Amino acid sequence: MASTSSTAPSGASPDGLEARLGVRFRDPGLLRTALTHSSYTNEHPGDSPETNERLEFLGDAVLGLIVAETLYASHPSVEEGRLTEWRAQLVCGPTLSRVATRLGLGDELLLGRGEESTGGRTREGNLERAFEAIVGAVMLDQGLEAARGFAHHALRDEIAALDEDSSVLNPKGALQQLVQGRFGRPHYVTTHEEGPEHARRFTIEVRIDGEVFGAGSGSSKQTAEKEAARMAIAAVRARLDDPAGDSWSSDASNGTEA
Repeated sequence: MASTSSTAPSGASPDGLEARLGVRFRDPGLLRTALTHSSYTNEHPGDSPETNERLEFLGDAVLGLIVAETLYASHPSVEEGRLTEWRAQLVCGPTLSRVATRLGLGDELLLGRGEESTGGRTREGNLERAFEAIVGAVMLDQGLEAARGFAHHALRDEIAALDEDSSVLNPKGALQQLVQGRFGRPHYVTTHEEGPEHARRFTIEVRIDGEVFGAGSGSSKQTAEKEAARMAIAAVRARLDDPAGDSWSSDASNGTEA
């Protein structure tokens, strides 16, 4: 199902993709629709292909239900506010685009030539929408239980990471809580931007009391800030584990913010 340079399907068997998804579709047309970007439909009006937008709408709602149900059942002692935060992080664009990349969805998208030439296969929004559309397609093809199985399979690493350390889902919030009362407030500073407007790349440092504790990069400032926060969490924890950390903490908490 991977596309050729003309952005049309190559005619290859979908077996490889279905194996990665862990789903064998009864109606392969649903899978094709889930991968069809509006730009492809606009350039192939004679084919009258349906875009993935309606399936994305359905899949977004189904995925939200599945994730909420999973978090509710697996974390009985966690309050509603934290569960809401975790659900938002599990179904946000950066998370779903990362999962879609792991599944190789970018190579399978049906794109128009313009979208193809401007990096559409790696664009976060396209990947997120394709993943949600596939959830919707599985739901229509085989029902809620199959959609639940697919979502658990696709998000297994993210769910496992949450069980091990919830900070991986909301690193900025976790960093803020970690430094609260110990150090100054984290500041995120953009140090570098590159690439054309449609494919920008940002590098951001997180500084605490003027000291750089982490740096990250990504296609959006939000993604770069989260990566920087993850790096900073590890650095701050290492500093706190250091016997000299107590004196550093005491000094830093009395200092001024950068």
